[in-house]
Amino acid sequence: MSQQKTNQIDLIIKQIQDQLRDGSLKPGEKIPSERVLAQQCNTSRGYIRKALQKLEHYGVLEIRPQKGIYIPRIKPVTLDALINNILSFTEHDIVNLMETRTNLEVFAASLAAKRSDSSDLQNIRKSHENFIEAFNEGRATLEEDHLFHLSIAKATKNPVLESLITLITPEIISMNRNFKENYTVVVKNSINEHEKIMEGIESKDPERASAAMEEHMKNSRKRRIGDEIQKKGENEDGEI
Repeated sequence: MSQQKTNQIDLIIKQIQDQLRDGSLKPGEKIPSERVLAQQCNTSRGYIRKALQKLEHYGVLEIRPQKGIYIPRIKPVTLDALINNILSFTEHDIVNLMETRTNLEVFAASLAAKRSDSSDLQNIRKSHENFIEAFNEGRATLEEDHLFHLSIAKATKNPVLESLITLITPEIISMNRNFKENYTVVVKNSINEHEKIMEGIESKDPERASAAMEEHMKNSRKRRIGDEIQKKGENEDGEI
C-alpha cells in the first residue's frame, strides 16, 4: 500500500474518531453509508471502504449482514484507545510484529505437537504441499506460507492463541506484499524448515517442534529484515 493511500485511509479513520469523540457517532449505532461518509470526508468511496475494513478488522466496527455497519457497544474511551493503536501501527513496526509473532508461533508449535489429531496433521501437511506447489508453479508463496502457520495454530486447540495468530497474519501479509522473494532461498530454506516443524509435530515432540519453529522464525526474520537489525535484536535481549 502506497504512503499516499495509507495517509488518506488514516485521515478517514481520524475523522471517524473525531465523530466518536464529539458524540456524532455513539456505541451501538449504525454508521452512515459509504456515500455519506465519502461526502463528509471529501474523498472517494474506495478509500472509505478500505478505512472501514481496517476498523472492522481490529474490532472498532461490526459488519452485520443485511443490516449494515455498526459501532460495537464498547465504552468510548476504549474505542478511542483502539483507534489510537491502529493509527500508530505503521510498516516500521515490522520488527516488533515479527518478534511478537515468533513467540506465538513457537508456543503454537509446542501445543500442536501435544494436541494435534490425525485431521490436524493432514491439514498441516496439505498446507505445506500447497506451499511447494505455489513455488513449483513460480507463484508467490507468501499466502500459502501463512496458511501453513495458521493450520498449526488451529491444531493447538487453543482458540485464543489461534485468534491472536490469525489477527496479525493479515498485517504480516500486507507488510510483505512487495517483498521480493528469493526463490532459491525459499526452496533451500523455508521448505526444509517447514519439514522439520512438521516432523516435530507429527512425532508428538513439543521440544523438537518448538525448536524447529524458533529456528524458522529466526531465519524468516533474517531474510526479511536483514543481518543488521537481526543483530540489533540479539544484542538488546540476548535472543530472538
